[in-house]
Amino acid sequence: MATVETAPAPERAPQRFVLHGVSWQTYLELSDSAENEHVRMTYDRGELELMTLSRQHEQYASFLEYLIRVWAEETGTTMGACRSMTIRRQDLDRGFEPDNCYYLSHAAMVRGKKELDFTVDPPPDLAVEIEVSRKAIGKLPMYAAFGVPEVWRYDGRMLQAYLLADDGQYRRSPQSGCFPQLPFTEVEQLLARLSEADETELAKSFRASARAIVAVGLGERQVIKYPPPNS
Repeated sequence: MATVETAPAPERAPQRFVLHGVSWQTYLELSDSAENEHVRMTYDRGELELMTLSRQHEQYASFLEYLIRVWAEETGTTMGACRSMTIRRQDLDRGFEPDNCYYLSHAAMVRGKKELDFTVDPPPDLAVEIEVSRKAIGKLPMYAAFGVPEVWRYDGRMLQAYLLADDGQYRRSPQSGCFPQLPFTEVEQLLARLSEADETELAKSFRASARAIVAVGLGERQVIKYPPPNS
């Protein structure tokens, strides 16, 4: 029988709790239920974390998604976005939903497929995790088990890229493997300004920056300095 452990959370954090001793079949039933459409689930070999999402979490995820699209458009990068699709495999006894995920080098392999079978289809090339509240179940080992080449993590301050090494472990990288010239510092500055600036104006400024980078052949560029938040 499953036992329930309520995880402590700071004020205004998303509601989150963990079920222990959950079978794969029970996870499937909960995950596929229409009643749980707005609940984020992470299943790891009998442990199931359920979490609701805050407005802040969704703002960061949505805006970062837009910036990635802008960068792909301006650099002519082939991309297929899958948002927070469920990624699961019974043989690994694991399942989860990224905040955002993308096919890049493998985009053509999955194009046109309505459903993916991750025992034969490739995992996303890039996954994004917004971590403004602590997660009870660590997800990097899960991403590694599925062979996701790159994971970004944003904690409300820093955007970090992790690349999967040959030993099956993630290593933090100063730049993205999927988007090597993406200016992480500028993206961080834009995300930090979400609470006090118009999203459309922030996105327009990033598109201008991306076009300037492309104009000089993705080489040396003048980095745009954004004022700090609440300045």
